[in-house]
Amino acid sequence: MIRHLSIFFTIMAVCIGGIGLAACSTTSQPANRSETTTAPAPLPDVGMMIARVAGQDGCKDFTALMQMISEDEKGKKDQVDFKVQRKYSPAGVSTFVSVVSPREDSDKAILAIEYPDRSTEAFSYLAGLDKLTKIGSDRQLGFRGAKVSIQELLGMELGQYDRKNVERVEKDNRKLIRVELIAKTDRILAYPRIIAFFNEGDQQPAGFDLYDSKDELQKSAVVVEVKKIQNRQTITNVTINDLQQKLKLQLITREVAYDKGLSDRLFTVDNLKNFISGASRQLDRSR
Repeated sequence: MIRHLSIFFTIMAVCIGGIGLAACSTTSQPANRSETTTAPAPLPDVGMMIARVAGQDGCKDFTALMQMISEDEKGKKDQVDFKVQRKYSPAGVSTFVSVVSPREDSDKAILAIEYPDRSTEAFSYLAGLDKLTKIGSDRQLGFRGAKVSIQELLGMELGQYDRKNVERVEKDNRKLIRVELIAKTDRILAYPRIIAFFNEGDQQPAGFDLYDSKDELQKSAVVVEVKKIQNRQTITNVTINDLQQKLKLQLITREVAYDKGLSDRLFTVDNLKNFISGASRQLDRSR
């Protein structure tokens, strides 16, 4: 269907393996003296940190050119460039993802609408058959042998989860905040459970573990780089370890522009059909 669409900043990123709990120390005094304990500092506002990621640091819309590089066990590499356009509103989040290269796949695109109170609706279109297909976030798309979910294309839809078990952990002398995300009732998602990690110091995302419906770890990623672009914290480099398909992925943000006033017409089924039909005609003429 959409062979080359791959992970949107999602995933932003998944996993930091082998993280141990950080211990809180207490100091005991002799029995005839009052006991003194050192109270741990309050945990940061995890809800705010997740909202910054899910809402792209509070922007109204953005357009990004992204590149995904995959490498299999034999060292064979593949690459796809794609364009992501996204707009935020109280009614939901609208996303249009289209392939830029390879050129032979430039007629591939997805439209998705994320709702705050129900499951996301996504659409694909086949121009030759004039067939519009409605798909859910759990739908897997092919990428030259790899499988990528709609949820990943949409940056993991972190707003569709409830939070629990927030705690401090340590990894390689890094102080992290670990939070478990559980899918809200009746939401259709590829990953019902996510373990998210944030740096305690700057509260930036550090990684995510993605678990499937069988509660098996599927993908593990690390946020390599976060930059401030147009005064917005932007994830620009993510490495992903696909444990089931045995692939290594790198997602790079090449360009991004915020708050350009994207039109609502961009995020419609009619625009999806027109875009794919036009791109298909151009490909046919070039063959």
